[in-house]
Amino acid sequence: MADPRILAELPDGEALAEGFTELRANALVALGERAHAVVTVTSPHTEEPRRHVAAQLAAALAQTGRRVLLVDADVDGAASEGASEAQTVPDNLSVLTAEAVRAGDPALLSGAVFLAWLGGEAEAHDLVIVAGPPLLDVPDGRTLAARADGVLLTVVHARTNRDDAIRARAILRESGANLLGAVVVEG
Repeated sequence: MADPRILAELPDGEALAEGFTELRANALVALGERAHAVVTVTSPHTEEPRRHVAAQLAAALAQTGRRVLLVDADVDGAASEGASEAQTVPDNLSVLTAEAVRAGDPALLSGAVFLAWLGGEAEAHDLVIVAGPPLLDVPDGRTLAARADGVLLTVVHARTNRDDAIRARAILRESGANLLGAVVVEG
């Protein structure tokens, strides 16, 4: 079942911001020939738009004909408010909410069952894009990032604290995560 919070972040119709088509190209180059790759989109804190970046990237990837799964694993404590309006999901794109989000238990993200499920879903899709939790607020997001084939760190220009962004990058390095790069969005 998809969470309305992540569905609301999908682009309307075929419209994608130019930046996300560039992000798609850069992510594909960084991942190389990896089949069934899992990419986690994270950030230092809850204020950065991880869901938006993940949803836009997933839609951009689906436009290339790849089978993409978008997983909302962003356990930020925000209550789901139900679907506000119907969202059109592009062809080749599936959207799911991680059990951890529904259960409100971030520890589920580092559990063997979830990680095995994620691996199985990756085998059934060309790419899995995970909207992960913020690294400095939800420690279990580190395991999720470390298990991914690549990680994108989302920061907001002139708003994300520089020291927090550096700490998040250090956490990713210490966990052995493959940091593909940072996504800097306008604040």
